[in-house]
Amino acid sequence: MSVKDGEEPTASDTTAIATSNVLTGSGVQINAPIGTISQYFGGAENKEALCLRDLYITNPWLDKQRIEDAKGGLLQDSYRWILEQDAFRQWRDGADARLLWIKGGPGTGKTMLLCGVVNELQRTITPQGNRLAFFFCEAGNKNADSAAAVLRGLIYLLISQQPELIGHVLVRHEKVGSKLFEGPGAWYSLRDIFLDLLPKVERVTYFVVDALDGCGEDLERLLSLIAKTAAEPDTRVKWLVTSSRRADIARRLEVGKVGRRGVDLDDYAEELTLAVGAYVDQCAAELADGADDDLQQQIREGLRERAGGTFQYVTLAVARLKAVSTKEMPGILREAAPDTEGLYRQASDRIQHLDGETRYLCRSVLATIAIAHRPLRREELYALSGLPSNDAAAADDIIRKCNSFGISGLTTFSVDPQAREFLCGNRVLFPDGLESEHRRVFLRSLSLMEATLRRNMYGLDSPGTLAVDVKAPEPDPLATAAYACEYFIEHLISSCYHGRDTRDAGALAAFLESKYLYWVESLSLVRGIRTAVSSWTKLVGYLQGEKGAKRLVELVADAQRFFECNGQAIMERPLQAYASAVVFAPSGGTIGALVQSETPDWVAVAGDEMREEHWSPWSQTLEPGTDGLVIVGPVSFSPDGDWVAAALQGDRQGETKREVQVWDAVTGNRVWRLQNAGGWMAFPPKSSLLGTAAGVGAGGQGGVVRFWDLAKGAWHDRVIDLPDISAAAFSPDGVWLAAAAGDYMNIWDWERGDRALQFRHGSASAAGSVAYSADGTRLASAHEMEVRIWNAESGRQLCYISGVKATLVAFSPESSAGIKLISASNESLITWSTGAGERLGMLDVPSEHDPYSAVALSIDGRYFTASPGGTIKTWDTVTRRRLQTLEGYDRHVRSLVFSPDGRQLATIGAWGLRLYRAAASTDGGVFQATRDHPGKISIIRVSGGGGTTTTTTMVSASASTMKIWDLAVGGCRPREIETARGGILDVVLSPDGGRLVSLSSCEDVGVWDTETGGRLQTIPDYGLAASFSCDGAQVAILTTSSTLRVWDLTKKRYVRVFDPLPQEGGGSEPGAGSVAFAPDGCIATSLDRAIRLWKLTRRACTQTLGDDATAKALLFSSDAGRLAASYDDRIKIWDLKDGCCLQALDTRGSRRVDLVAFDASQSRLLTDVGLFLLNDTDMTPARDKTGTGTGNMGREVRRQGYGVDIDSGWVTWESKKMLWLPPAFRPDSTAVLLPEPGASTPSTIVLGCRSGRVVVLRFPTHKPPVESRRRG
Repeated sequence: MSVKDGEEPTASDTTAIATSNVLTGSGVQINAPIGTISQYFGGAENKEALCLRDLYITNPWLDKQRIEDAKGGLLQDSYRWILEQDAFRQWRDGADARLLWIKGGPGTGKTMLLCGVVNELQRTITPQGNRLAFFFCEAGNKNADSAAAVLRGLIYLLISQQPELIGHVLVRHEKVGSKLFEGPGAWYSLRDIFLDLLPKVERVTYFVVDALDGCGEDLERLLSLIAKTAAEPDTRVKWLVTSSRRADIARRLEVGKVGRRGVDLDDYAEELTLAVGAYVDQCAAELADGADDDLQQQIREGLRERAGGTFQYVTLAVARLKAVSTKEMPGILREAAPDTEGLYRQASDRIQHLDGETRYLCRSVLATIAIAHRPLRREELYALSGLPSNDAAAADDIIRKCNSFGISGLTTFSVDPQAREFLCGNRVLFPDGLESEHRRVFLRSLSLMEATLRRNMYGLDSPGTLAVDVKAPEPDPLATAAYACEYFIEHLISSCYHGRDTRDAGALAAFLESKYLYWVESLSLVRGIRTAVSSWTKLVGYLQGEKGAKRLVELVADAQRFFECNGQAIMERPLQAYASAVVFAPSGGTIGALVQSETPDWVAVAGDEMREEHWSPWSQTLEPGTDGLVIVGPVSFSPDGDWVAAALQGDRQGETKREVQVWDAVTGNRVWRLQNAGGWMAFPPKSSLLGTAAGVGAGGQGGVVRFWDLAKGAWHDRVIDLPDISAAAFSPDGVWLAAAAGDYMNIWDWERGDRALQFRHGSASAAGSVAYSADGTRLASAHEMEVRIWNAESGRQLCYISGVKATLVAFSPESSAGIKLISASNESLITWSTGAGERLGMLDVPSEHDPYSAVALSIDGRYFTASPGGTIKTWDTVTRRRLQTLEGYDRHVRSLVFSPDGRQLATIGAWGLRLYRAAASTDGGVFQATRDHPGKISIIRVSGGGGTTTTTTMVSASASTMKIWDLAVGGCRPREIETARGGILDVVLSPDGGRLVSLSSCEDVGVWDTETGGRLQTIPDYGLAASFSCDGAQVAILTTSSTLRVWDLTKKRYVRVFDPLPQEGGGSEPGAGSVAFAPDGCIATSLDRAIRLWKLTRRACTQTLGDDATAKALLFSSDAGRLAASYDDRIKIWDLKDGCCLQALDTRGSRRVDLVAFDASQSRLLTDVGLFLLNDTDMTPARDKTGTGTGNMGREVRRQGYGVDIDSGWVTWESKKMLWLPPAFRPDSTAVLLPEPGASTPSTIVLGCRSGRVVVLRFPTHKPPVESRRRG
């Protein structure tokens, strides 16, 4: 088979491809395709082969072959000269030379030179000898334009030569699958894998990377890795890289150090001229094409005379010659300009003299390429520039006429910077200016998307399909519209930049109203969501104040909220655009109304009252994802607002640990963990670094300030010795770091590591806040009851204010009245003059509930926010007008911080680290969170024990409230049960749902009437656990004194008190025990790592089952022959006749599982998170007398039908993720109900959410969620 020029071979294609350079002998071929390596690992289903399949992104050997074919073949004379140079020989053969950087301008033949070097290196390598791995970067090709792609290609070739290395990849791949190599965190995974592999490589290994400047994404990180590995002592690694002359690359590679060589092609003019001459000879022979030798000689001489030692001139001139007949070539060559700039002018003149339609199309092609934000694929260029789609010959002719600008690439079309500069400044070709061309591309993009986009573009079967697992069909329906989807907004903004032209508002509004969801799905498929979100933010700001486009402004603002709330899920799984994004969209608003037509038929929220009416200002919850550590603060935003950093603290094995974590604020994904850091932290302006106190102890103070480089993913080498920082701030220009430590203020030139100034602040208390003025000349500090202003250059005190409580200080924006200082505390906000310290204004913000636990000022001093009780209030510091109030979104907020632009607000409260829209309202609006309970819902119970929808009574409970629901009418208003003191630990419903038993840490056991909400009885005990008898007449209570007692509800007294349970630990914590009534009247308890069985006729225990933990829940089968016991990470099934543990089912990822009912055949177990299979043929029962065996612990329990994964926040089908639960709908407790006993799948899931909401999800079809194939 063959791979067409310009096409990317697929993994399956490579099994049939063999290159001309095949090594023989034992081992695996150095250029083996993925199919060959898979066979080595033992077949397609082998875990090693699956890992290799996920690692594969492109085969560098095939890329090399494509490059050579596109350039007309590889000429030995074009590269052989480099092999004789001392720098190359020392790099290849010397023990100390580990890095060679070949640099040169455009058109100097670097890529073909590297192809030749690869061939030469390959000839010296044997299966038992050195290793070779290489990669060709290509801007615009998503498989070849990132640092992660480079490492995937290099690792792939390494494993192809030394297959045993895959074990170092597999250990990580088994945990997360293909996501290991995809997404924002892929670079860090691949970097760690790469560094792990290097010591295991048995021989000298040559890494060759071409066109570093084509690696736009994460180039800094790749350069850092290259420099680091090349500097390691005793390394066997040798790097050869090429690029244009760039200062940043030179700085990072530090060529000139020992072991690092550089080759500047400008220093090899003679050799380059000979190489270009060889290229000219080949081109002349091809152009003459059998004509007389005289023509070939004329072409050869003409090109050599003008080439100037560069391949670029020859390529441009040959492109012109190929467009004419052989008879015209001599004349064309004589008239050719002597330099590339002249060739561009001549090409422009030729286009100007073409006939009208041809001239228009050529202009359109050139303009489209020149203003494009990335290289364009052929289908994209043809569609955006209006080339005829039904006449390939005519379209190719237009491309040839434009190729004098060098627009053709391997797989894409683009121009080099010199040609782009020429075109963008050419008023002859584009007399209406580039704004007009941007508008044309924008309108053409809209037209393409209108004609192309539809629901489920790639025909995916499941709403849970991962984007990384999606393979575009052939032909790709998004081939023409991919660029349009990602960048059409950028072109709209550029077209309107001057004059704020909104003529096209109607066209954009119409597109959003008809194709919005289809566009969002397509963005995920083309990996363009991040770009689109950034562009959309620009558009929102651009349209502010546009009174003539009200409908568009509303649509755009609403669409931004849709992105913020759903972007993370849709980025990961494209069809969540029609699942979670629609199901949980608010009923009000413009986008909310538009997307309802796409509501899926397999799931729905029961009752409109359970849906939000408007978008919540709460946009993200950032999860720490680390056991034992909680977010304590401080919190800091990066200068562009894209990253959020926070300090965490926790106890591990009796030792206090601290670390800093960094999240992507757009997606909510955690990106970095910085251990042994915390306390103070901040991002310097205009920098990609995060400064933080490092080496911190339990108190949060540290000895040094270190800087984490976000671009490189590594610690910067700059360290500042500054212990015990209490507050610090960077100057607006990012040069200075002002830090308060003890009695001193310190001013550092932090990049150089020099302390420029130190002075005593003179206050009895440490500074709690430090701030620079906008011009960087003044510095303010707050010291409990004092505020001081300093000259930032000399340290001279300019102003002293005493007797005022100040937690924070900031300078207000400059105005005609001059710079003002703002001080804030949990009582007031005061504005001061910076000269005399005169009070200019005061905002008294009394709390209706309790003192403000946290306050914050925006960086520019414009906004002030405070958090009394369960509210977050924001004011304008200039007008002192309250802008908005958020009620009920969090409790006990202890930290607040604004993003640099003041648009986002990060909070740390009872429910973790959250991001809010700080400017969701500017008119004093109040946003009230939709809640059914004041706190998170920890308990959901249904009556009957059968877990079917024929059961209608349900109870939900938080720590302080209980509510009764009638599931028969969905989202009806619940009845609340008033408890005297709260502290609710658990609730239990009677089988008929008529009565409720509550257990509390603050009061005796209560018995309640669920119809009236009234208390029926009080049982004089504090209970750990309780269970109703099957007839509902008695309640078994396991008390906090470790005694089992049975209460008769009719007699209103205890009818049996059993012997106390033994307690080796000397007592039991609340909730650390369980009890269950059997159908035959027996009772089971679990306490102190043992399960005991009791009969009402005897006081003593009748049977004891040895166990390795205390069960959190117990459940008898209907015949009382089996007992299910639930623990933190597993469920055990016990045979009570033999006293054996039959099965131990792994439930990790489901938290503690509550048990509801066995089915009649005892082959399934209904739990609060799903229907578990017990007779799974893949699970072999493990009869174990002690209960400590691990018979089935290696395999996660299988679920049947719908369920819920609480930890990850997804509704599942057969354990596969199907419906993402947004932060407001994340549950801490759930209930799963069958439509009828014996049904194959649950039909209802109840979510008891952390936000205090109860939400009922219905699954009416009882079938797997198959995605609709409807077309838009």
